[in-house]
Amino acid sequence: MADALVIRDLHVQFHTRRGVYKALNGVNLRLRRGEVLGIAGESGCGKTTMGLAVMALLPRNASFPQGQIIFDNKDLMNLPREYWERVGGRFNPKQNERILRRVSKAMGRIRGVRISMVFQEPMTSLNPVLSVGFQIAEAIYVHDPALLARRVLARTRATPSQMPELLAILGATRDDEAAVKEFAAKHDLLGIEDQVLSIWRRDDVHISRKEKAIRSLAGQQIRSLERNIIETVTRTGSIPPKFSRVPVLSRVVRRVFLKEGYRKARELLTSLGIPHAERVLKMYPHELSGGMRQRVVIAIALVNNPEVIIMDEPTSAVDVTVQAQILELVKRIRTSVSAAFIVISHDLAVLAEVSDRIAIMYAGRIVEVAPTDKILRNPLHPYTQLLISAIPTLEGKPVEGIKGEVPDMRALPAGCAFHPRCPFAFEKCHEIIPIDLTHDRDQLVACWLYEAK
Repeated sequence: MADALVIRDLHVQFHTRRGVYKALNGVNLRLRRGEVLGIAGESGCGKTTMGLAVMALLPRNASFPQGQIIFDNKDLMNLPREYWERVGGRFNPKQNERILRRVSKAMGRIRGVRISMVFQEPMTSLNPVLSVGFQIAEAIYVHDPALLARRVLARTRATPSQMPELLAILGATRDDEAAVKEFAAKHDLLGIEDQVLSIWRRDDVHISRKEKAIRSLAGQQIRSLERNIIETVTRTGSIPPKFSRVPVLSRVVRRVFLKEGYRKARELLTSLGIPHAERVLKMYPHELSGGMRQRVVIAIALVNNPEVIIMDEPTSAVDVTVQAQILELVKRIRTSVSAAFIVISHDLAVLAEVSDRIAIMYAGRIVEVAPTDKILRNPLHPYTQLLISAIPTLEGKPVEGIKGEVPDMRALPAGCAFHPRCPFAFEKCHEIIPIDLTHDRDQLVACWLYEAK
């Protein structure tokens, strides 16, 4: 299976007044297309830092001594790595900030469009003074205005006589997305397919109301100025600078596209299980429950149909009932989109629900990667074994904690970073950092215990 994202020997360091904090120390990871990869480990082992490094959202005191993040055959780390190679020990956060700005500008075509992230605490990642509808609509308006233009244009081109044929296709093919897209392409109505499918797939509406809503999509009337703007954006794929320079045009563009963005946001929130989505769009983050805020940030991540979605602790700030709902939502999303997911959590039980594979992380390195069932039934690395033994069970098995603490990342121990806490450590573990060893099919472990096996 092809890789959606590849991380090779990634090192990330934070330069502080108390020393250099080595957050990542040679991360190697492959995310396959269409899979859900779980990342587990104790707090402070570098899980979130790895996700932020992929998104190029690290602060100016972060340096990248070596490593690659390969996405679409391009290395996202080449600029900050070249700066580090040039300055070496003379690292300057102010100069690094200019480099990171260039990286951030280059990432503008990728971040939020092809790679998205659901951040750990939705209340801090949402803007408290903007309605949730605006925040979702803005994500499309900024990154993909052509999508909004195609949606409006498709409704103006659709005729009432075409809707019965479209309804017949939906009934005959059981809402097959490919068949609806083929119909839209054949009749020059690209942009109407997701609107039709979002209505047809609703479980809370009777079929007669669905048919009425789909028929109402045809024949929308718009002003000639708005049509010219929409056709230009559809043709060019972006909003031309001249539209933003003229105040009158700028206001028209913003009104038309944000209005359509709200419509798209309502469809998305409805599909994510939020009732009365049209009312929720007008609400502010503090007016929503924890579960609803989590769904909103998931909606922002999904709205531009990215290829890779990073979820950082998506269930950490909610109770167990809402946690179950979020996990069920993630499982449903993965069947409806073609994206690959990285789900970060310290809870192996959460990852077992949604992940195809699980990677175990310790002290800034991946120490074991395997399919979920192998990780849970036959863990190889001593750290993985101790993590699983610390999970409470219904059988009343005694819970065994892991002795010691995660090492100080400013002064990592020589050799394997886990050897001070490992019950099986021997002399080689104290001296040499373990390499990734293949054990059985599709299972990697970084432990010298398996060197000869």
